[in-house]
Amino acid sequence: MSKENGSNEDKIRDNVNCCACGGSLKSSKYINGVCLDKLATWDYPCWGNILVWRVDPEKGRMKRATAILCDRCIEEKRKPKFAVEWNHDCSKVIYHKVEDLKDLPEISEREVREAEARLYDFGVGG
Repeated sequence: MSKENGSNEDKIRDNVNCCACGGSLKSSKYINGVCLDKLATWDYPCWGNILVWRVDPEKGRMKRATAILCDRCIEEKRKPKFAVEWNHDCSKVIYHKVEDLKDLPEISEREVREAEARLYDFGVGG
């Protein structure tokens, strides 16, 4: 199967290595995305919680970095050494050392609950 016609999963397996051990993802049953509380200065892949999306006054929304781990590293509870960045078709992959990325505060369960309460507060009731 050509990379142009392959699925996103195929492209990730073909082009991305585990961010903990550096090994191939081809024998992993799953592609395990790990959400990091580190600032991503790139677009793909990144994550965030839309309910509590933090905004930097100069740079806009603060995107959080992602690491991809193989099944073995997930089973062994290994921590990622790198966050991964790729372009829209996963043909260019860049690894960023986790230790070099800016820390972001953890998104607490309390913050999410408060944001959900505001979202569903229709001004009805007491």
